[in-house]
Amino acid sequence: MKYRIEKSRKNKKYQWSILFLFLLIIITFSVIFLKYDIREIFECIQEVNYLWLGLGILMIFLYIYFEGVAMRQIFKTMEIQTTRRSNFMYSAIDYYFCAVTPSASGGQPMVAYYMSKDGLSLSHISLTLLMNTALFKIILLVLSIICICICPQYVFDFPIMTILFFIGLAINLILISMCFLAAFKRNWIQAVGIRLILFLARHRIIKKKIQIIRRFVNLMEKYEQGAHLIFKHKFHFLKALLYNLLQRISFFSISYFVYLAFKDRFVIADLTYLDLFSIQVLIALCVDSLPLPGGVGISEYLYALLFGLVYCVGEVNVIGSAMLLTRAVNFYIPLILTFLLVLIKHVKILKKSSKGVV
Repeated sequence: MKYRIEKSRKNKKYQWSILFLFLLIIITFSVIFLKYDIREIFECIQEVNYLWLGLGILMIFLYIYFEGVAMRQIFKTMEIQTTRRSNFMYSAIDYYFCAVTPSASGGQPMVAYYMSKDGLSLSHISLTLLMNTALFKIILLVLSIICICICPQYVFDFPIMTILFFIGLAINLILISMCFLAAFKRNWIQAVGIRLILFLARHRIIKKKIQIIRRFVNLMEKYEQGAHLIFKHKFHFLKALLYNLLQRISFFSISYFVYLAFKDRFVIADLTYLDLFSIQVLIALCVDSLPLPGGVGISEYLYALLFGLVYCVGEVNVIGSAMLLTRAVNFYIPLILTFLLVLIKHVKILKKSSKGVV
């Protein structure tokens, strides 16, 4: 009975998150179509080079594929063999639920659910997801620091970018530092964490302090186990780190392919791959820690802001079309595709359940 109540609460949470996402999308598109001429937007979109757009969409499949093989490498450190196909599906599930929940909070729980349905143990699942997320964050942080050193104008020329960049940088630095301290100096973090939980409970800010402390201690154990695995299987983790890097490069290359699709047909700014790559990296860091599903709304705003440097030259102004196409390729299209994959996976599980397999 308790399990059913918790499951019902989780389902309602995801339903509200999806509803909130669609509300954000409606508001965002309403603002876009009020600001830009709809007819001009679609006329521009019809004229672009679709070959480059196709390559941009291919980057999404590579993004999902590389996350899958990164998780597979981490599973190997625990002597667990998983297929590339199943890991591709887990990565697609992660993408979809991260996209529809605030601060990407729904990805890991849902991936864990589907992994458990495939017979993987919860301890191995949680450790794999934990280590993969840490590697994912590290790559984003490193790329962001490199990009702001090479192209600082994309941050410091715009006050909102400057504020959001340093907020995102601070949050990611804190999270990654805590991960490393938890892995290598567990006693320090555990002592501070328990004191903080007790302080919050004493001031009635949180409830169920015993449960929270148990979960916190369990999390610390996972990080410590992860540290031991890294030392024991350095080669596998280096490969997982490389796959995470390739995953991020695939995603952050999308804006460049959209740029080429426009450059073939319109007179726009002459920029390099590094410029377009940096724009997408820096925007990703800015929206990474904001509690918005898929960064909808703020992402479009920041894209339109920075794309003014790219797609507004003289009398040519195709910012609206470029921003819509970029977000379509790097968010809306993969959202639909991953939803279909999640649906297929769920139907398979329901069929197994009806046969008494699960």
